Amino acid sequence: MVRIKEHFYRIFVPSLSGKGRFRLAVLADLHNNRTLNLPELLDKIKPDYILVAGDMTNRPTRRKAPTYQRSLLFFKETAGKYPVYYAMGNHESTWAADPRYQSGFEDYLKQLEGAGVVFLRNESLFLDAEKHIRLSGLELGKEQYTHHFGKKQRPTPAELNQMLGEAAGFEILIAHNPDYWKEYAAWGADLVLSGHIHGGQVRLPFIGGLVAPGLRLFPRYSKGLYEQGQKKMIVSAGLGTHTMPFRVANPRELVIIELTGERE
Repeated sequence: MVRIKEHFYRIFVPSLSGKGRFRLAVLADLHNNRTLNLPELLDKIKPDYILVAGDMTNRPTRRKAPTYQRSLLFFKETAGKYPVYYAMGNHESTWAADPRYQSGFEDYLKQLEGAGVVFLRNESLFLDAEKHIRLSGLELGKEQYTHHFGKKQRPTPAELNQMLGEAAGFEILIAHNPDYWKEYAAWGADLVLSGHIHGGQVRLPFIGGLVAPGLRLFPRYSKGLYEQGQKKMIVSAGLGTHTMPFRVANPRELVIIELTGERE
């Protein structure tokens, strides 16, 4: 049976010195697949927060309604145990914008919010009472996800500032699409959490991911940790599959992050 593997990161946050640690579990790109051993892994690591980097459901197509039942069940079971903060991916955003199925999306949100899930659609909040760590959830538009060799419209730091306000404290930004890493860092994100690329579907030795959504070869940011000075981005390889229903040398991934004020 295909299982989900853990990948652990430790991030130093200077403002947390002497104030303990936070453990984050980052979920992305389930695409309504089976959750496999995910509930057991979460119960084992006992995260302080679960952060969702989008595409937990599937978008509607011309002929088919969106699929979301497994995702809905998983969150209803999980949000009662852990605080869950959910930022939109392109699949959720496409679903929300489709007039044929908007009522279904509104019902999905209503049910999950009733279970305790907090949706961050270009919104921010502080995770700790002393306001050392701020969490923002970015919802990009369709023009930032253009597929099939179309030209994407890059968000500028000024536009991000209009959407999210000024970065504050240690800024964690959940941004589904990692392609705009430079813009996120320039806006003020200290730690960016992304997905979308599915690890490149196939992982090649010494090269990395093979293909991104839209049939783009060798994506620059496909999986793992990327750095610009003190700023960092972690890209999850994701929990499922969608258009291409296979993964080669590319396990489904649960990202675990420990934020700490202690250097080791």
